[in-house]
This record gives sequence, C-alpha cells and structure tokens, in this order.
Amino acid sequence: MKVAIIGGGAAGFFAAISCKQHHPNAQVHLIEKTKKTLGKVKISGGGRCNVTNACESISEFSRAYPRDEKLLKRAFHRFNNKDTMTWFESRGVPLVVQEDDCVFPQSQDSQSIIDCFLQEAKRLGISIKTGIGVTSLKSIDSKIELAFTENIPSRTFD
Repeated sequence: MKVAIIGGGAAGFFAAISCKQHHPNAQVHLIEKTKKTLGKVKISGGGRCNVTNACESISEFSRAYPRDEKLLKRAFHRFNNKDTMTWFESRGVPLVVQEDDCVFPQSQDSQSIIDCFLQEAKRLGISIKTGIGVTSLKSIDSKIELAFTENIPSRTFD
C-alpha cells in the first residue's frame, strides 16, 4: 500500500505517523509544498507551541472550538487533549500546564515538538518530500493519481 499525506503541518505528521503505526508495511509519503515542514508549529504560542488545552471534559474541550462542536466531540472520544499530552510525553517531550490550562512543552520551545514529529517520522520510515505541491488528484479504479507542481511524474496511491 502506498499512502500520500498532503501537508507537512502538525495534522499531516499525526496522520502520517498514525497511518504507519496502523499499517507498518505501507509506504507513507508526507508531501509539503513549502521548503520546510511544521512552519506554523514553529511560531505557534509565540514560538513556545501551545500544544493543547488541559480541559477536564470532552464537552468543555469541544466548546473551545465553536465551529463543528458536535463533529469534534465525536472525534475527541477517539483521540482528545489528554491523548495528545500522553502521545508527546510518551515520546520524551515533557509538558507543562499553565494556570489558564494552556499546555506547552516544558522546554518552552516549539522546536521540542518539531523534533518529536521528525524523530517519530524517521523512526517509522516515513518519506518526507518538501518543495513539492500537488496540482491535481484523479481517481483511477481504487487508487488516486497525484500530479505535482515540480517536474515530477504523476504517481498513484492507495
């Protein structure tokens, strides 16, 4: 199985890592159109990276996202803020909760989060391609063909 994850931000890394963990034999490719991945992570929280919020309940956590609260509530029953905290801490990134319930890496440096994502992707053998934009997606049988901005041949993915 070949899988392409389009977008090298935090969500893209989580998706690629989760895919590889659930399908260890899959070829997972993370494709980012800019020259660097995780750019928004680098600047979030004033460069400290506000990882999540330490709300106690899923209902309270869902209310922090006014759009699609019901949809998020269902998703948060599968993976929520506490799961996010456990995920990073189990990979060697200690976190701290501020008085306002904002959660940051103990280092107070977003690079700790970036390094965690990159190390996990490397450990799992995820291919990271930067400077390559996707211009189109085309369904072919049970696969999807991607066309790229660079002079790279189209590829199909499962």
